[in-house]
Amino acid sequence: MAFAGLSLGTLSSAQSIIEEELEQRVTETTALVADFPRLAGLSDEEKRKLVEFVTGNLLFVLGHESGHALISELGIPVIGREEDGADSFSTLMALKIGDTYADRVLINAATGWFYSERRNRQDHVKTVFYDEHGIDLQRAYNIVCLMVGGNPEKFGELADQSGMPPERQGTCRGDYSNAEWSWNKVLEPHRRKPKQGKTEIKAVYGPAKGELEIFEQAARRMKILEVVSDMLSDQYVWRKPITIEMQTCGETGARWDLTAAAVIVCYEMAQEFSFLYRAYRKTQAFALADEETQVATRNFQAAAE
Repeated sequence: MAFAGLSLGTLSSAQSIIEEELEQRVTETTALVADFPRLAGLSDEEKRKLVEFVTGNLLFVLGHESGHALISELGIPVIGREEDGADSFSTLMALKIGDTYADRVLINAATGWFYSERRNRQDHVKTVFYDEHGIDLQRAYNIVCLMVGGNPEKFGELADQSGMPPERQGTCRGDYSNAEWSWNKVLEPHRRKPKQGKTEIKAVYGPAKGELEIFEQAARRMKILEVVSDMLSDQYVWRKPITIEMQTCGETGARWDLTAAAVIVCYEMAQEFSFLYRAYRKTQAFALADEETQVATRNFQAAAE
């Protein structure tokens, strides 16, 4: 996913070149993980899709936590839940690129939330409605909504596959317009001008051992952190340097660490995305339209009304 040279209102002139480079990284990373024992049951094509799935979800998470970093470090006002704002920032960031790879990042991110919801349902995990984050189904559909709202012709079929009714797809145009206008408005004073110096944003890959080591190697090969750090440094004037980091945490997670001024994503999260793909890859391509999910969605909508 090509973040370098991106603003929410402009596209990189080197977009096609960067996309080709990213596709090459996917090919190289797929070869890197090909002999990993946990992937023994996957075909070559499935291994490539796993790399794209894990990478896409990690990039979305990094975009989300970068949204928190911008809000915190630049004093961005938030009306509503900050978690929702961070999700919309990450989604818009990909949509404005407009290339095939960026589209797949969002499709994989939405699919990841639907996989997670399906797993929790099967494992009888209780939904925590008071959590600061939206429930998994909401986060998945919010991504789809911004996609179809920003480009109905391009993503209408995708929204249909998700079970989103036509009337909701229509109102998603307003959701997209509001989110795009709002983020552009609050970020405009912090845009870096062409002649301004860039704030140093380090990309740090912490050590990983055992089964996590392959995820460190894959992240390095994909240059996941550099993709995000380059964008943040290129586009915004920061009050101070920050760090983008992957590390071993002992548990699945990601966060913006205000004290350390660091966006942190755990290797365990990459491992969890790998588990999700391997467990649910044989379900429908977009993983959204299974009957139980649609029933749960209708029940949730009815309860809200």
